[in-house]
Amino acid sequence: MKNLLTFCFILFVGNICFAQQYQDYLGAGHTVNVTVTSSNNNLSSNGINTINAAGLQPDQLAASRFLAHATLGADYETIDYVNQVGFSQWLDEQFNQGGYGFLKHLDDTLAVAAYSQFVADGGLPDDFGTWGYFRYVWWESAMTGNDLLRDRVALALSEIFVVSEKSSLFDYAEGQVDYYEMLYNNAFGNFRDLLYDVTVHPTMGFYLSHANNPKSNPTLNRYPDENYAREIMQLFTIGLYELNNDGSRKTTAAGDFIPTYDSEDVREFAKVFTGLAGADWSRHAYEAGATAWGPFNFGEGIWATDLTQPLIMYEGWHEQGAKYLLNGQVVPSGQTGMQDVNNAIDNLYNHPNVGPFIGYKLIQRLVKSNPTPEYIERVSNIFNDNGQGIRGDMQAVIRAILMDSEARDCSWLPVSHHGMLKEPIVRYTHACRAFNAYNSFGRFYNSAWNFNRLQEQHPLASPSVFNFFQPDYQPIGDIADLSLFAPEFQIFNSSTSLNYVNLVHSMALWDWVFDEFVEWQPNHQNIVDADYTSLNLTDEFALITSSNPTILDAELDQLLDRLDIILTHGNMSDRTRSVIKNAAMEYGTNQWASSEWIVRFAIYFTMISPDYAILK
Repeated sequence: MKNLLTFCFILFVGNICFAQQYQDYLGAGHTVNVTVTSSNNNLSSNGINTINAAGLQPDQLAASRFLAHATLGADYETIDYVNQVGFSQWLDEQFNQGGYGFLKHLDDTLAVAAYSQFVADGGLPDDFGTWGYFRYVWWESAMTGNDLLRDRVALALSEIFVVSEKSSLFDYAEGQVDYYEMLYNNAFGNFRDLLYDVTVHPTMGFYLSHANNPKSNPTLNRYPDENYAREIMQLFTIGLYELNNDGSRKTTAAGDFIPTYDSEDVREFAKVFTGLAGADWSRHAYEAGATAWGPFNFGEGIWATDLTQPLIMYEGWHEQGAKYLLNGQVVPSGQTGMQDVNNAIDNLYNHPNVGPFIGYKLIQRLVKSNPTPEYIERVSNIFNDNGQGIRGDMQAVIRAILMDSEARDCSWLPVSHHGMLKEPIVRYTHACRAFNAYNSFGRFYNSAWNFNRLQEQHPLASPSVFNFFQPDYQPIGDIADLSLFAPEFQIFNSSTSLNYVNLVHSMALWDWVFDEFVEWQPNHQNIVDADYTSLNLTDEFALITSSNPTILDAELDQLLDRLDIILTHGNMSDRTRSVIKNAAMEYGTNQWASSEWIVRFAIYFTMISPDYAILK
């Protein structure tokens, strides 16, 4: 296992070199200040399309790599489809793809059945807990939806605008589900709307304690809670230091970094986020016909709040008077509380840091850990203006990130600091989707309890508001010495790496794909092997028909070609391929060997290789 850790690390940073500057070549979207003339300017043959990203004709490996950036995992058929229609058309289709009703599924399908069964088995209604139900709904969406891009972006947003079940939210699945659905619905909208919806969502309100945040009362030594006021600046919008548009830090004449805000700014923003509290508890997802518990009183706890309705402004609890925001903006006295909130949102939304700060974080989550300043600046420019005078257009930002030459150009593949360690949840979902995981119920309710325990990750389960890993994390060694970053390595350690190998062993060799049963069955009653989730390896099994060494040699080449497409995106090294093939050939001589186990053997070793773990 020491070798596995070392190999992953070396693949990421070994023989560090840096790519040439963009002015040295044309193609793959690099068309700045370039004019192309052509004898035919039809859409498909327009001269500029010969060198911009729209003119790319991707092959299967390039399509696989593109989908590794843009989805939680794709099967062979999806890769082949994208190869045929091209990246740009697929993005257009995904931006217009219908969404998944997270809360509706929780209310109408999962929770109703579970609650009814719980009561029918003699459980008391007030004892019915909902821990883990967000996970069930999340996995059902991830495994059954066609909104592949939105799922990927929503996960990225959940790791920026963090709330966690490891808090007072633990047993409030409805709030977790609705919060995630809010991120999911805003993934292709405008960043300003996203920031506002995060601010007024009661789940965030209770997590970062600006729900029930009262105005000052000096006689009681009570002043507004500063938690959300600080984090909305530090983590959600502008960061700690003023940035250039390429993400580099601005400096004073003396060379010092310039802070974006100070403690007084935090106090001023804290005044803005006072008077917000939850709506009346007037619905219950799991008890049909439940009635309201009466009027809401400011200061009530999470148990009495409808976590699916935006926070309400209670003017009597809102701090009155002027507030002094960033860049000299003053919120005038005499406004309503929500006018103050909207002024504060606008103040942050229009701050010049937001484009490079959020652009950098999204690039890290989708494409690579160490984007160049030029890449960050191109994305920042699109955030600032989508080409039609609109700021914060998330569709334009996502397209810019995924279609940038630094993401798509194959010349970056040999650059050793290019790429990222795939976070554990993406390695997991990738395998499930690549091999079309299935079960007899057609549902994918996965508690992922064991996975979360062994890999230290699951959506909405981070240990703090700082996510599972921080964007500037530097493992000790070459990465830190070269001032590079590798966020995901913060949870890649001697424990999680060993546990990952064992998890893949269970998935690939023993078909134990999910931790949990797939349909609600109290006390796991009447569960048989056929009810559990398995990988569909039918197409892979068909490639291995004989243990005859000559035939097996050729068939293994076909199998490894396929695994390179769906698992390693064309990055399976000759060394990895040789190790797996030689081992499979030797295993094939075993008297107990079968074509099925040879396939499982090859998948297992591919998935524990650095070629699978590192996305280039």
